[in-house]
Amino acid sequence: MAKISPFRAALPDLSDIISFDDFFGSAKRKFPLYLSDGIYNQNENKSLYIYRVKRPHRSHTGILACTNVLDYINGEIKKHENTLAAKEAKMMRLFQERQALIKPILLTYPNVLKIDALVNRITTSSAPSFHIPFQDEEHIFWQIEDPNRIEALIDAFAAHVKESYICDGHHRARTSELLYKKYLETNELSSEKAQFNYMLVAYFPASEIEIHNYNRVIADLTDISDKVFIQKLQEYYTLTPVAKSYNPISQYEMGMYLDKQWYKLQLKEKYYPQAGIPTKETLDVYFLNKFVLEGILNIEDIRTEPDIKYVEGPKGAFSLERRVREGKAKVGFNLYPVALEDLITISDEQDTLPPKSTWIEPRMRNGFIAHLYNEVK
Repeated sequence: MAKISPFRAALPDLSDIISFDDFFGSAKRKFPLYLSDGIYNQNENKSLYIYRVKRPHRSHTGILACTNVLDYINGEIKKHENTLAAKEAKMMRLFQERQALIKPILLTYPNVLKIDALVNRITTSSAPSFHIPFQDEEHIFWQIEDPNRIEALIDAFAAHVKESYICDGHHRARTSELLYKKYLETNELSSEKAQFNYMLVAYFPASEIEIHNYNRVIADLTDISDKVFIQKLQEYYTLTPVAKSYNPISQYEMGMYLDKQWYKLQLKEKYYPQAGIPTKETLDVYFLNKFVLEGILNIEDIRTEPDIKYVEGPKGAFSLERRVREGKAKVGFNLYPVALEDLITISDEQDTLPPKSTWIEPRMRNGFIAHLYNEVK
């Protein structure tokens, strides 16, 4: 069950900030300085927060809280990505330098009517506590200090949210585990290191999560000509030239831009996945990696290959086309988005998504709210 906890958040004094873009863009590097300069102040009381990200076409609403690191260690918070040891080590240094977690781990869970109703009641009956506007989105916060409301949310999560799923923040979660285990060994978790029992999370129900495609551009085709590349693709896909950019409308389709021409690529039925195979092996990004990047282009390690660049789906097919037209890439692939249901199933199967498979909204940012490991007395 989900064990959420209120916490004494460290919040920036927004009246001291001239440019939100500059300040929060630098918080990742300068948080210890901002904290020592008094720009961040820790609340006296423990609170939960409702957090809404308002974008031009929709809003996303969730709850900011702390949760016990044991929920992650015990598998109640599920992952779909392997972490890298080098990045873990870097984050360990950063977390210890900051003595804080300044960017929440984004979690999702199946919608719970009781939680939805509690959140709606608070947001419709009270004004936001503070908001942080940007040109393209606004971040809005309701601080929950009422003990009855806090208890109601804690009880609702404990009763109804059995498991949650990481959407963003696998390395932050893993680093929280490593720090927890470090101080567990030194018997400090019950004293001055008590806050390392917890990690800062943002719970957004499934209805508030939006998954976009995460597209690819490839720098070159190695020693293969365009003609031969297309011939090799035709073993796996039916290629149809189209007059304008192609956005796939269903699974087993993708768009491709090569040599001033867009194509619709339809996976041939003989390669459709058979019943019973791992969910990961049913995804379009899996087929692209297996048949095209590894099979045709002989790329050995997709995760580290410098000739592969990734373009977030919200930037659109035009962004792929522009990169190819400008000579920054040879070919671009416009993928069909991974379904949230597949992400959850893959997590339940204790499997992993291929690298850079999803671009998930809302995006978490550094420095809006911090969970301090050393509480201000």
